[in-house]
Amino acid sequence: MLGTSSTIFNPVICNLLTRINPSSILELGCGQGKLADLIKESNLLPKLTAVQKLFSTSDLTHLTSKGYNNIIDSDILEYFKEGFDEEYDLTVVMDVIEHFLRSDAISIIDFALYRSKWLLLIWPSKHPQSGASNKFDRHRTSFELNTLSNLFDVAYYEQRGFAQVNYLHKYHLCILRGHMNSSNFN
Repeated sequence: MLGTSSTIFNPVICNLLTRINPSSILELGCGQGKLADLIKESNLLPKLTAVQKLFSTSDLTHLTSKGYNNIIDSDILEYFKEGFDEEYDLTVVMDVIEHFLRSDAISIIDFALYRSKWLLLIWPSKHPQSGASNKFDRHRTSFELNTLSNLFDVAYYEQRGFAQVNYLHKYHLCILRGHMNSSNFN
Protein backbone atom coordinates (compact mmCIF):
# COMPACT_ATOMS: atom_id res chain seq x y z
CA MET A 1 0.00 0.00 0.00
CA LEU A 2 1.30 3.44 -0.92
CA GLY A 3 2.00 5.80 1.96
CA THR A 4 0.36 9.05 2.93
CA SER A 5 1.72 12.30 4.32
CA SER A 6 0.50 14.99 6.63
CA THR A 7 -1.74 17.73 5.27
CA ILE A 8 -0.55 20.28 7.84
CA PHE A 9 1.47 22.26 5.25
CA ASN A 10 -0.74 21.89 2.14
CA PRO A 11 -1.52 25.64 1.71
CA VAL A 12 2.15 26.51 2.31
CA ILE A 13 3.28 23.94 -0.26
CA CYS A 14 0.92 25.40 -2.88
CA ASN A 15 2.30 28.87 -2.19
CA LEU A 16 5.91 27.66 -2.40
CA LEU A 17 5.25 25.75 -5.64
CA THR A 18 3.84 28.92 -7.17
CA ARG A 19 6.83 30.97 -6.00
CA ILE A 20 9.40 28.48 -7.31
CA ASN A 21 7.38 27.73 -10.48
CA PRO A 22 9.41 24.62 -11.37
CA SER A 23 9.41 23.16 -14.87
CA SER A 24 10.71 19.83 -13.56
CA ILE A 25 10.23 18.10 -10.20
CA LEU A 26 11.71 14.95 -8.70
CA GLU A 27 9.66 13.58 -5.83
CA LEU A 28 11.17 11.02 -3.50
CA GLY A 29 8.52 8.71 -2.12
CA CYS A 30 5.40 10.07 -3.78
CA GLY A 31 3.08 7.75 -1.87
CA GLN A 32 -0.49 8.16 -3.08
CA GLY A 33 0.33 11.24 -5.17
CA LYS A 34 -0.47 14.17 -2.88
CA LEU A 35 2.11 16.39 -4.59
CA ALA A 36 0.45 15.87 -7.97
CA ASP A 37 -2.84 17.06 -6.45
CA LEU A 38 -1.14 20.15 -4.97
CA ILE A 39 0.51 20.92 -8.31
CA LYS A 40 -2.88 20.82 -10.05
CA GLU A 41 -4.34 23.03 -7.31
CA SER A 42 -1.49 25.51 -7.95
CA ASN A 43 -2.22 25.53 -11.72
CA LEU A 44 1.30 24.40 -12.63
CA LEU A 45 2.36 21.95 -15.33
CA PRO A 46 5.89 20.74 -14.52
CA LYS A 47 7.37 17.47 -15.69
CA LEU A 48 6.85 15.28 -12.61
CA THR A 49 9.14 12.33 -11.87
CA ALA A 50 8.81 10.12 -8.79
CA VAL A 51 11.04 7.54 -7.17
CA GLN A 52 8.62 5.19 -5.45
CA LYS A 53 8.74 1.50 -4.65
CA LEU A 54 5.57 0.14 -6.24
CA PHE A 55 3.67 -2.71 -4.65
CA SER A 56 1.21 -3.51 -7.45
CA THR A 57 0.37 -2.59 -11.03
CA SER A 58 -2.60 -0.62 -9.71
CA ASP A 59 -0.11 1.71 -7.94
CA LEU A 60 1.45 2.57 -11.29
CA THR A 61 -1.96 3.16 -12.89
CA HIS A 62 -3.05 5.34 -9.96
CA LEU A 63 0.08 7.52 -10.01
CA THR A 64 0.08 7.90 -13.79
CA SER A 65 -3.54 9.05 -13.65
CA LYS A 66 -2.52 11.67 -11.06
CA GLY A 67 -0.08 13.26 -13.52
CA TYR A 68 3.31 11.68 -12.88
CA ASN A 69 5.24 11.64 -16.16
CA ASN A 70 7.85 9.16 -15.01
CA ILE A 71 7.72 6.74 -12.08
CA ILE A 72 10.95 5.03 -11.14
CA ASP A 73 10.07 1.80 -9.31
CA SER A 74 12.94 1.74 -6.86
CA ASP A 75 13.89 1.97 -3.25
CA ILE A 76 15.06 5.58 -2.75
CA LEU A 77 18.33 4.66 -1.04
CA GLU A 78 19.26 2.19 -3.76
CA TYR A 79 18.39 4.73 -6.45
CA PHE A 80 20.63 7.34 -4.84
CA LYS A 81 23.48 4.87 -4.29
CA GLU A 82 23.46 4.17 -8.04
CA GLY A 83 23.39 7.90 -8.77
CA PHE A 84 21.77 9.80 -11.62
CA ASP A 85 22.65 12.72 -13.88
CA GLU A 86 19.23 14.30 -14.50
CA GLU A 87 18.73 17.79 -13.12
CA TYR A 88 15.54 19.22 -11.66
CA ASP A 89 14.25 22.63 -10.68
CA LEU A 90 12.85 21.14 -7.48
CA THR A 91 13.23 17.93 -5.50
CA VAL A 92 10.42 17.21 -3.03
CA VAL A 93 10.80 14.95 0.01
CA MET A 94 7.61 14.92 2.10
CA ASP A 95 7.32 12.67 5.16
CA VAL A 96 10.04 10.37 3.85
CA ILE A 97 13.47 11.31 5.20
CA GLU A 98 12.66 10.22 8.78
CA HIS A 99 12.43 6.62 7.52
CA PHE A 100 16.18 6.50 6.83
CA LEU A 101 19.17 6.30 9.13
CA ARG A 102 20.50 9.82 9.74
CA SER A 103 23.67 9.27 7.72
CA ASP A 104 21.64 8.00 4.75
CA ALA A 105 19.14 10.87 5.09
CA ILE A 106 21.92 13.47 4.99
CA SER A 107 23.57 11.71 2.02
CA ILE A 108 20.28 11.67 0.07
CA ILE A 109 19.71 15.38 0.75
CA ASP A 110 23.30 16.26 -0.18
CA PHE A 111 23.24 14.34 -3.47
CA ALA A 112 19.79 15.76 -4.37
CA LEU A 113 21.15 19.29 -3.83
CA TYR A 114 23.73 18.66 -6.57
CA ARG A 115 20.91 17.76 -8.97
CA SER A 116 18.28 20.38 -8.03
CA LYS A 117 17.99 24.13 -7.79
CA TRP A 118 15.76 23.75 -4.73
CA LEU A 119 14.77 20.99 -2.32
CA LEU A 120 11.47 21.07 -0.44
CA LEU A 121 11.77 18.94 2.68
CA ILE A 122 9.01 18.11 5.16
CA TRP A 123 9.70 15.87 8.14
CA PRO A 124 8.43 15.17 11.63
CA SER A 125 10.71 15.18 14.63
CA LYS A 126 10.22 13.49 17.96
CA HIS A 127 7.54 11.35 16.38
CA PRO A 128 8.18 7.66 17.06
CA GLN A 129 6.56 5.23 14.67
CA SER A 130 6.94 1.48 14.36
CA GLY A 131 6.94 -0.66 11.25
CA ALA A 132 4.45 -3.21 12.56
CA SER A 133 2.40 -3.37 9.36
CA ASN A 134 5.04 -2.23 6.85
CA LYS A 135 8.79 -2.12 7.42
CA PHE A 136 9.02 1.10 5.39
CA ASP A 137 6.82 2.89 7.96
CA ARG A 138 9.41 2.71 10.75
CA HIS A 139 10.93 6.06 11.76
CA ARG A 140 14.70 5.76 12.07
CA THR A 141 15.86 9.33 12.69
CA SER A 142 14.79 12.61 14.20
CA PHE A 143 16.52 15.93 13.71
CA GLU A 144 15.87 19.63 14.11
CA LEU A 145 16.53 22.60 11.84
CA ASN A 146 20.04 23.22 13.21
CA THR A 147 21.18 19.87 11.81
CA LEU A 148 20.28 21.06 8.30
CA SER A 149 21.35 24.70 8.72
CA ASN A 150 24.83 23.57 9.81
CA LEU A 151 25.20 21.56 6.59
CA PHE A 152 23.07 23.22 3.91
CA ASP A 153 21.76 26.61 2.77
CA VAL A 154 18.26 26.95 4.25
CA ALA A 155 16.30 29.51 2.21
CA TYR A 156 12.96 29.13 4.01
CA TYR A 157 11.74 27.39 7.17
CA GLU A 158 8.46 26.87 8.99
CA GLN A 159 7.49 24.66 11.93
CA ARG A 160 4.16 23.43 13.27
CA GLY A 161 3.30 21.02 16.04
CA PHE A 162 0.59 18.84 17.47
CA ALA A 163 0.14 16.99 20.73
CA GLN A 164 -0.49 13.27 21.00
CA VAL A 165 -0.70 11.46 24.34
CA ASN A 166 2.41 12.69 26.21
CA TYR A 167 4.36 13.84 23.17
CA LEU A 168 4.62 17.17 21.38
CA HIS A 169 5.36 16.27 17.78
CA LYS A 170 6.89 18.84 15.49
CA TYR A 171 6.55 19.05 11.75
CA HIS A 172 9.16 20.99 9.82
CA LEU A 173 9.10 22.41 6.30
CA CYS A 174 12.14 23.95 4.70
CA ILE A 175 13.44 24.95 1.32
CA LEU A 176 17.13 24.20 0.77
CA ARG A 177 19.09 25.94 -1.96
CA GLY A 178 20.84 23.58 -4.37
CA HIS A 179 24.65 23.55 -4.28
CA MET A 180 24.94 25.05 -7.76
CA ASN A 181 22.10 27.56 -7.32
CA SER A 182 22.98 31.20 -6.64
CA SER A 183 19.37 32.42 -7.02
CA ASN A 184 17.55 34.11 -4.18
CA PHE A 185 14.33 32.64 -2.87
CA ASN A 186 11.47 34.95 -3.84
